[in-house]
Amino acid sequence: MVDSDSRKQVERALSRVDAKVKGTAYGSWLGYYNSNKNVRRDKNRLVMLANEYSRSMGLDNPPAIAKKNLRKMGLQNIPGLRSE
Repeated sequence: MVDSDSRKQVERALSRVDAKVKGTAYGSWLGYYNSNKNVRRDKNRLVMLANEYSRSMGLDNPPAIAKKNLRKMGLQNIPGLRSE
């Protein structure tokens, strides 16, 4: 459990991080865990976890990922991902 003061401090700090940086972090997270043998087997679960990560950064919607990157990761038709 995280105390409410610490949670507020983290939320304030995250609100000052540029959305582009959060998008890059999201894409990097997705790429890293897609290469992890324990996670990559279930692409739908991977996307669900990535979108939870996105929400933890204060984003209402997950950032869009370039179509070519989704193809390279084998994620082009997985529900829950947005492409650009």
